[in-house]
Formats: sequence, C-alpha cells, structure tokens
Amino acid sequence: MRKAKILATLLLVAATLQPLAAAETIGYDQLHDAMVVNNTQLRQAVEDHNTAALDVKDARAAYHPQIDYTLAASYVYNHQGMILEQDDVDEIFGSGSLIGSFVPVPLDISPLTEVNDFYVNAQVSLVQPIYTWGKIGASVDMAKELETIKALQVGDTESQLDAQLKAYLASLCYLKEISALLDGMAADADRLVEISKASSETGMVIATDAAEAEVARQQVTLAQAQIDAQVDSVITNIEILTGMDGLSADSIEFSPDEDWFRELAAMDRGQLELLATSGSQTTVQMLNHAVNAASYGQKAADRSMYVVPDIALSVSANYTAPINSSWIDNQGWGVTVAVAMQGDIWDGGKKLNDQARAESAVASAQASKDAALGTIRQNLDTALSNMNVAIANLAYQDANISLLESQLEVEETKAGLGAGSERDVLTKRIELQQAQIDKISTEVELAANAYTVEYLTGLEPNEG
Repeated sequence: MRKAKILATLLLVAATLQPLAAAETIGYDQLHDAMVVNNTQLRQAVEDHNTAALDVKDARAAYHPQIDYTLAASYVYNHQGMILEQDDVDEIFGSGSLIGSFVPVPLDISPLTEVNDFYVNAQVSLVQPIYTWGKIGASVDMAKELETIKALQVGDTESQLDAQLKAYLASLCYLKEISALLDGMAADADRLVEISKASSETGMVIATDAAEAEVARQQVTLAQAQIDAQVDSVITNIEILTGMDGLSADSIEFSPDEDWFRELAAMDRGQLELLATSGSQTTVQMLNHAVNAASYGQKAADRSMYVVPDIALSVSANYTAPINSSWIDNQGWGVTVAVAMQGDIWDGGKKLNDQARAESAVASAQASKDAALGTIRQNLDTALSNMNVAIANLAYQDANISLLESQLEVEETKAGLGAGSERDVLTKRIELQQAQIDKISTEVELAANAYTVEYLTGLEPNEG
C-alpha cells in the first residue's frame, strides 16, 4: 500500500512538473508531494523496507529443499597399475569374467585395459528439512516482524518530515511578516535619526539623544540581516526536504491554521496522552513489533539447544567416468537416499550464551519500549505546556499592542494639533512595531509545538 502511494505520488509530480516550473507560487501540497518522492531519508526508509522484505524471503527459503551440484575433471598423478598376464586373469576371475564388467580405477589390468589418468566426476545433492522443532518458523516470524517495523518506519519517517516541512513553512510565513515590519521600522528609524540630528544641531535635543537614535537604527539593520539569514536557512531546509531547487520566499505560499493551534491546545491533556501512546500510533506499533521480534529470536534460541536433533531428507546422485574412448564401458553412477538427524552435543557453551543473549534482547526491547513511551509522554507534555504559555503570552501581547495602538493615536492627534512632535509619533510607532514582531515570534513558537503535538497524536485539523 505504501509503495503504491509513493508510486502514485511520483507519477503525479512527473505529470505536474511543467506547470510547477511555470507557476508563480508553490503551496504545501506540491511541496509535500515532492518531499515524498525526493527526500533522501524517505527513500532510504523505502529501501530498508525492501531489504527487510528480502530477508523474509530468505528465512522462508529454509522450508524448501537445498539443491547443490558439483562437476569436476580430475587428474590422477603417478597412476599405479597391475600388470597381469591373460592366464593370471583367467585364474583369478575366471575365463571371460572381465567381458562387460566394470573394473574400478585406479586398478589397471594390462593388456585388457589401458592406464587412464583423467576422469570426470559429477554429483547432485538435495537436502529437505523435515522437522526442526520450530526453529525455521521462529526465524520466519522474526523476519516478518522486522519487515513490518521497516514498513511502518516508512510512514513514520514521512510523518516526521511532514511535521518539519509544516514548521519550516510556518516559520517562513512569519519571518516574511517580521521582515515587512522591519522595513517599516527602518523607515521610521531613518526619519527619527534625521529629526534627532537636526534637533541636536539646533540645540533642541542633546547629542546623546541623536546618538541613541542612530544606535536604534543600527539595531534595526542588524535585525533585518538576521531575519534575512533565517529566511535563507529556512529556504535551504525546505529545498533539502523536498529535493526542489530555486525556491524563494516569494515563490512559497502557506498560511498556518492558528485557530487549529488553539483548538489543539484546548483539548484534554489526558486524552491526548492516551492517543499518543495508543496502539494505533505508528511509533507504538513499531515498539510492539520490536518486542515481538525479540521474542521470536528467543524462541529460535530455545529450540536450538544441545542434543535436540534436526531431521532432514538427504538425496545424492554420483557419476564417474574416465575421459577416454572407453568411457561408456567404464562409467559408474549411484544414488543415495537417507533420512538423517543432526544435533550439537557441546560447543563450549555458545548455545547457552545465545539463549541468554536472546532473553536479554527481549528484556532490552521491552525496556526500550517503556522508555520510548515515557519520552513520548514527556515530549507531548512539554509541547502542550509550551503551547499554553505561548497562547497566554499572545493574549498579553494582544493587550499590549492594543494599548500601544491607542497611545499612537493619541500621539498622532497631539502632533496634528501642534501639542506633540513627530519624534514622539515615530518613537511610539517603532515601539508598536517591536511589540508586533514579538507577537509574531511567539506565534512561531506556538506553531512549532503544535506540529509536534500533531505528529505525536496523529491529529489533524477537523479531526479533533
């Protein structure tokens, strides 16, 4: 199912490649589809699953007969022969006893048989397991559990990467808003420096006030450089995730669902924890299959102990003939059929060590599962706490921004009536812009934690 989904996505991306190249903006869906096809982590996870599927086939192959063959040509060095007269042959074997009979090499009876040093040998053997006390079945089951883990890991990797992609896109959206505010702040700061310098020259303000205005302008310039660097970094990370080149901030369109973030934060924390640690979650399923795989490994080790024999059917066929003109008369063949039992009596304690190691692997897998579940709960609790703090901070920042907007209106009114100054208006406007930037920074934190909760719980908008 996962392979079919990836193949369908690949065809979709290929079909829409030209429209994407010509489009002015690219949305989340297009970026996600490109990520599914191009991301190196996801591709590696797919290949790991393919390898695990081959391991299952290898384990199942032990049920089938193992057939081998050997074909060899041999040369006998220093061939020893017996020279017998015809009367001696008749006396030993009886008159005419050699006619049509096969005399095994290297016995040479001259002059009836010539000495031969070259032979061809062929052998075919078949071994079919009959009963192995469940070792093969346990090995197959263990391989299947590991293959299932790798299959789930493909989906889990995609979910992790999707959460990262959404977080980067949200950050890019907010960074563009901050950049726009900084542009306005820079214009106001330039005007404030201009006014401060002019006032300082006329003695209306002291020189330090003008210097402070210049420092504030340099701070805005520094903030703009930092935001530009962050935008470049986010774009680079999106390109790495999706495998797409030539992206820019203006070419990407994405709007975080802030209402969903607040809805997610308002959900019952206990219910969210149960959902994050339930057996329906991919991560938890992977942990359960890891414990099962270790258990099957222990089962195989327990059934491989000393004395307990494996039973198998063995069939072998042999053929030997000299390489000369008389090979038809002197060839030989045979077939052997046997039912054999094989087992170990003692190997220095290695099997005991394997059994203890398998028991330890089960305990270790269970401990890893318990630790992972604890980590999931901790990460979920941290993300939800950060979301609640961010939401409370946003409420405070909204109130502060509302106050600053009212104060700015007052300063603008005073300046229009001649009771205030442009300097006071600019100062208050810059203060308001800084408060708006602080709020956007909090929204970035809220979005990042919300996407973490989405990944841990599997919840999405309209699925609460």
